Amino acid sequence: MADRPISDTPAANASAQGGSRLISRLLPPAVRLWLTSQVEHVEDLIFKLEGRDRQILSGYIPRVEVAARRAIYQGIHVSQIAVQAEEIRVNLGQVLRGKQLKLLAAFEVNGDLKLTEADLNTSLNSSLLEEGLYNFLTQLAAAEPEAAVLKAMLAACPDKTVHPYYDCDAKIETGVVTLKMIPRAGETLPPMTIATGLAIIEGRYLQLQNPQWLADGAFAPLPALQGFQLDLGPEVDLKYCTLTPGQMSLAGMVRVWP
Repeated sequence: MADRPISDTPAANASAQGGSRLISRLLPPAVRLWLTSQVEHVEDLIFKLEGRDRQILSGYIPRVEVAARRAIYQGIHVSQIAVQAEEIRVNLGQVLRGKQLKLLAAFEVNGDLKLTEADLNTSLNSSLLEEGLYNFLTQLAAAEPEAAVLKAMLAACPDKTVHPYYDCDAKIETGVVTLKMIPRAGETLPPMTIATGLAIIEGRYLQLQNPQWLADGAFAPLPALQGFQLDLGPEVDLKYCTLTPGQMSLAGMVRVWP
């Protein structure tokens, strides 16, 4: 784990008059431990706490800001992330007696994150994107007669992953993500290249827009896959997803539960 120690900012210390020493000594390390326990890796972790002494010491934190680089959460790699959360309630009384920090109520985290091409390619090995890719290819195999071999191969994948058969490589360009699937050594499956735009639907779904695949040396539409959706879960509420050369930017909210 490569990260920097979390420390209160001047604003946080100023807001905790009379008890700033206690808060700066006990609360940031507890928050640091909880945050790092939620991720697999994080760098340059910055923590800012806002609130009055009495509020914070009672376990109520009006606002927290967190920024980090190179974070990994559930196999998803993110180059940059900046988030803010409000109305947080924790068991600070128990923390002061040496107990572990725990959440007492759900709260919302709002912010934005950026994924590079390298992040996306590494994240394709996560369980979340592995299953989404499998479901996408299953729908493709069912819709396209030329994909009969792919359909047979997918039927033999009880673990819902295509990685034993293909190496995947993603490229991000303006408004388009292109996924190349290259058969691994010894496989007789055909190579595949698929390009698509992305749209946010109802906050929690990433939907394909104008998907195409490379056939006979030219891209051809995949109308059967128009509108295919990857479900990010009920705790997610995205506001936008922007694709620029080499980078994907997202902004929205994630609900955190105790």
